[in-house]
Amino acid sequence: MRVRSLLIGAIVFGFPIAPAQAQRPDVWNAPPTDRQHSPAEAGTTLDRAGKRNAPHEISATPKSVEEDFSCLLPPLTSVRSPTIAAAGLKIPTNAKKAYANACAALKDKKTESVEKYLHKAVQEYPQYSAAWVTLGQVLAARQQTEEARSACSQGSAVDSSYVPAYLCLADIAAREKAWDDVLKLSGRALEIDPANNAVAYEYNAAANLRSNNLVAAEKSALRALDIDKNNTEPRIHFVLAQIYAAKGDRANEAAQLREYLKFTSSPDDAAMVKQYLSELEEPAK
Repeated sequence: MRVRSLLIGAIVFGFPIAPAQAQRPDVWNAPPTDRQHSPAEAGTTLDRAGKRNAPHEISATPKSVEEDFSCLLPPLTSVRSPTIAAAGLKIPTNAKKAYANACAALKDKKTESVEKYLHKAVQEYPQYSAAWVTLGQVLAARQQTEEARSACSQGSAVDSSYVPAYLCLADIAAREKAWDDVLKLSGRALEIDPANNAVAYEYNAAANLRSNNLVAAEKSALRALDIDKNNTEPRIHFVLAQIYAAKGDRANEAAQLREYLKFTSSPDDAAMVKQYLSELEEPAK
């Protein structure tokens, strides 16, 4: 079985899927190319390749709470919201302290304390959007999907301009393969802040890719790369490679995979992509 035949369907925003559990994505609807994919081949898709670095892991290192009053987990660590500075000034001291304790527990990998402190933070200040979203991410990491969705929804309800809340919901929707919801939620995030958040464009690109809107997908992915000049989100290169694969553009597909390999921090993912890339670049027989 050729690795090259498998990577096309691999696009994961949440937990990695074991090969024995992986299935052909039922929303993949790309135009036919010279590489066709049977259900049997796609049954062992490289779902892990190209996944986000440390997605939804409670043990993942959050950013500093002092930076913008939040310590969100991947994939939201680089996301900024235009309302965060003003919102931070309104947070009562007790709520801030509880949230800071939660962030410290995350950093120290004291997972048993994280949820307790986050619940205290939102009890002290129910309008604490960052605490709601962090709580949602923690619950998502424990696969408590409905509770996670409720917490992230509360984050958007208390602050309708808080971008991370919409992307938290988009992430949950993406793992459920609810691509229409991902498109809607990422679109809302981009309405609020169209200039600064590469992650929102990445989700938008992925949703358009899964909807076979390749023009819009490529446009969003390229905009994400333009914003992410430091390549903090190497997964964008992987999504763009998939877009070019769907278009049958093997040269640009290979170029984006090479860019992905420059910046990914996962040795396992890099090994799989290297194997795929070597087959992609084989001379046609």
